[in-house]
Amino acid sequence: EISAAGIAGNHAAGQGWEARKSQSRWRGGDWTTKYAPWASNGQRGPQGPRGVTPPAGMFVLSAENFYYGAFYMLSQLGINLEGMGQPTGTNCWNWELDPVEGTAGWAPGQATPGNINMMYSTDNAQASGCMPLAYMSNQMNGFRKNFSYPEDFRSYCAANPTDVGCQPWQEKISWSGGSGGSHRFENLWDEPYVFAVVLDAKGYWMYRWRPAALGGKTGWQGLERYQAARTVPARPTPVRDPRGLKTDVPGDVVEAVMLQPSLSPEASCLRASIERVNWQFGANALASIALELGENGSGKRYEGAQNWWSHFVDTKQNAGYPMSVAGVPQNTMTEPLACSTPETFTCACVAKRADELLAKADRHGGGQERAVMI
Repeated sequence: EISAAGIAGNHAAGQGWEARKSQSRWRGGDWTTKYAPWASNGQRGPQGPRGVTPPAGMFVLSAENFYYGAFYMLSQLGINLEGMGQPTGTNCWNWELDPVEGTAGWAPGQATPGNINMMYSTDNAQASGCMPLAYMSNQMNGFRKNFSYPEDFRSYCAANPTDVGCQPWQEKISWSGGSGGSHRFENLWDEPYVFAVVLDAKGYWMYRWRPAALGGKTGWQGLERYQAARTVPARPTPVRDPRGLKTDVPGDVVEAVMLQPSLSPEASCLRASIERVNWQFGANALASIALELGENGSGKRYEGAQNWWSHFVDTKQNAGYPMSVAGVPQNTMTEPLACSTPETFTCACVAKRADELLAKADRHGGGQERAVMI
């Protein structure tokens, strides 16, 4: 429920989103049931939601049971247009971020890259020529044999040169997630989670907390299981759990953070230098040139050449984190995959693992308030 203090709701009581979601129904497709805030009910685009814009933005989801689902972002302009059947009545997405997404729909009828309840994070499902992407760690560093990008982690990798992610010329790590990456959250059945996704100059920061183990709260002041303040601090309490400081996050981890890094003009130019000139990497390189020359503004020589990352600010999410928050090699992902084929997509498949994980968490002081776990 929206108030001057913020927003609140309890799914079990039929409040909050549960009471209002019918106002934001969206056309189904790869997901049969979709919801999106858009200029609906007779509104025109400017009358609808403004969307998230620079200098920074944050999306928050509190879910009582997110065992399988999708929490993803699209351009507000694209959402408003598609809702009106424009421009062609077809899917015309030109930017997409999938911080928490189930994967059974990626290749229907086939095995999933992780268990059915492992939600993947992907920043390259729909690439935009205006928002450069890293893809692989060695690609972002131009196939060079030194660590250059992301700039924010240079000092960390200089002090820890053999740590995961600090030797991109020797490692195969996706910094953009997806099926070939390690960015994923395992979500247990009937376990409440709160997700916060921050978009700033340094990239996409994805947090997850188990509020039942934190007295209904999270590591971000003002964000709780059943309510969120209208104004919150610019960043949460730093994540300190070692298992939450690398991708491939198990379901019992109380706090975790993952990053999909942005590309500054310099990083984007280096990233584009190893590719063929096309609509994506050509546009990325041109945007770098335009920004460096100061020729990208209205009426300037390269008007329209954009690197959207340059319009955002650094909200200082990096609390001295290791490079592993941006990805680990796939061959180091050790979580058991017992529920990754259609015939194993059952509640019974995860019951034993859920009990084992939460029992372990309880033994280590991460106990929670819960009724029954299947």
